Amino acid sequence: GIVTLVGRGTTYFAGSRAARVHNLVKVAESLRGTVIPPNGIFSFQKYGEPVTAANGYEDSLIIWGDRTAVGIGGGVCQVSTTVFRAAFFSGMPIVERHNHGYIVSWYGKPGFDATIYLPDVDFKFRNATGHYLLLRPVVNTQRGILTIELYGTNPGWTVQVDKAVVSNVKAPPRPRYQEDKTLPKGRIRQVEWPQKGMTVQVRRIVRQGNKVLRDE
Repeated sequence: GIVTLVGRGTTYFAGSRAARVHNLVKVAESLRGTVIPPNGIFSFQKYGEPVTAANGYEDSLIIWGDRTAVGIGGGVCQVSTTVFRAAFFSGMPIVERHNHGYIVSWYGKPGFDATIYLPDVDFKFRNATGHYLLLRPVVNTQRGILTIELYGTNPGWTVQVDKAVVSNVKAPPRPRYQEDKTLPKGRIRQVEWPQKGMTVQVRRIVRQGNKVLRDE
């Protein structure tokens, strides 16, 4: 039943540091050839390889709670976000999804990201097409474009995604300075950039003909 393109998600990473691009490409390639059976659950924890230094992942900037920090696997969440978009816009039921602690500029409009921190925070969706799904990553490092494609059998759904509704907008806090003993004396390096806080609500309606399958 793997006969046609049924979903696609895209994000952009031009300008990322080399370590971030390395991690992004590595985890995307680890998903190449993933096949999800009918009614099966795609799980980043199940299908992606462990993000560890032993597996060749490098230190890069990651979101650690409410701040940016250096850790193994920076850039991996760009792949989970892109898989989420492929599943979301193709109408797949989302089983588990968590937003980042704050807006990440790499992911464009807020409300369409999905963070992972394995094994505790996962991204999952269910293949509800009734046929097998094949996941195919397409990485263009020269242009900084990551695309995740889902191939299978067109389920005949129509997917309506309304414009995101933004509310509860809050100004960012004042700048904060803290000592970093790894820097030369007197050197200041910026690692955070101000972002407004907000609540973002996105409505998705999946229909089969005139029948509403999912209104979320």
